[in-house]
Amino acid sequence: MAIDLIFWDTTAPATQAHAEWIEHFDARGMRRVYGRGDRFGRDATFNMDIWKTCDGRLLMRCWSRGSEIDDRSFEITGVDVSAIPPRDKEHGLPESWVPKAVREVYEEWIREEF
Repeated sequence: MAIDLIFWDTTAPATQAHAEWIEHFDARGMRRVYGRGDRFGRDATFNMDIWKTCDGRLLMRCWSRGSEIDDRSFEITGVDVSAIPPRDKEHGLPESWVPKAVREVYEEWIREEF
């Protein structure tokens, strides 16, 4: 059994969400609905941003500034976008809506690249 690399403050909601790999996308004109960064050691930093398109699709990008780390992009399906809570001015972007499938894809990417 693998040890979790990422700690989440909330339990993932029960959804039928899926994250499917897509080609790199340009986020211009999209609204960022979630973002997080995780640091391991001195130089290993991993980031995830989730964007909502004008037509309601959710796209996720896993990225790092490290040149030896490959970025990945995904489309998230099976999520009710109206259930995404608004940004809280005090606490930032909430994670409570982020599905288990998305959390697993992010951690798998970190394991493969770290």
